[in-house]
Amino acid sequence: MKQPLRPILVVEDDPVDREMIELAFKRAAVENPVVTVSDGREALDYLEAAGRFSDRREQDMPAVIVLDLDMPLMGGHEFLSLLHTKPEFALIPVVVLTTSQFDQDLMQSYTLGANSCITKPGDFEQLVEIAGAIGSYWCRINRVPERR
Repeated sequence: MKQPLRPILVVEDDPVDREMIELAFKRAAVENPVVTVSDGREALDYLEAAGRFSDRREQDMPAVIVLDLDMPLMGGHEFLSLLHTKPEFALIPVVVLTTSQFDQDLMQSYTLGANSCITKPGDFEQLVEIAGAIGSYWCRINRVPERR
């Protein structure tokens, strides 16, 4: 029996960017469902099946998290630092997708456990290419141990 596809959790505060990212995954023919939230606090609620996500099923734990850095309430770096304190979430790959060009932001992201850092492109077709690469590598090729 084929396993259900685990979702891609997109953490992005800008509604236009969220829509563009969702559309890019669709255009890239990534089969995994895309779940979007607007900040790190909502992302933690999703992972913990709390608040409006209290009905999230275990099989809907994300295959990968696509994370913006600069967000209100809880930004990307704060989210990363909390994520990796929880063993049940520590194995979820995180791809930082940010407009930041600062080496300090990249260094901090990797230090806090990000698996990849990508600069948001200004061109939609490049975003589609990035979405396809994320879907291909992190959702199909990459393997993590089964959760116990």
